[in-house]
Amino acid sequence: MFDNTNISSLSFTEKESDNIEKVLNGNFYKRNQASKSNFLSKSSNSKIIHLATHANASGYPRIQFYDSILPLHELYTYKNNADLVVLSACETNLGEIKKGEGVLSLARGFFHSGANSVVSSLWKINDASTSEIMSDFYKNLKNNQSKTLALNNAKRTYLKNHSLSEKSPYYWASFVLIGDTNPVFESNLTLHLSILLIAVILLFIYFLKKRG
Repeated sequence: MFDNTNISSLSFTEKESDNIEKVLNGNFYKRNQASKSNFLSKSSNSKIIHLATHANASGYPRIQFYDSILPLHELYTYKNNADLVVLSACETNLGEIKKGEGVLSLARGFFHSGANSVVSSLWKINDASTSEIMSDFYKNLKNNQSKTLALNNAKRTYLKNHSLSEKSPYYWASFVLIGDTNPVFESNLTLHLSILLIAVILLFIYFLKKRG
């Protein structure tokens, strides 16, 4: 639902948001709360930024919020510290190709803004299948899978649960991960091993000093 009634509603994005909210703790903004001003003022220190909305790469790349658009050029003055940005919208990895610069896409804009990795789309996506893939993607991330593995396994799950024309790459293959592939969440085992290693190093230093 958007303030501009000429923009079509995305019937599955709220379901997508609700499913992700069941997996992760965080701040979720829907409908009129999903405004451009809220995004710009409240997302700069988020570990994960997920935008489920409309986007367009024709003419100039832009992403739609409830009340207005955010064009690509504004991303060059916006800063974030996100480990992961997910652009769950159409054509977010497309844009004009500039000689010596590459593709001027929304994905590139978020990298310039500070993101370590970006999930973006290569063509116009299907709202329903995207909702399923994104829900499984976050479940996989929560299970300490790397970003690449989490996305690939979400696509495999979609293919396993669908048949006939719904297995067409149009429905599941659009999203790609660019940038850092490491897990978003550190596993308890990794954390415990890190603490143990630090303790061993400290004990080693302690005994060296005693012997000295």
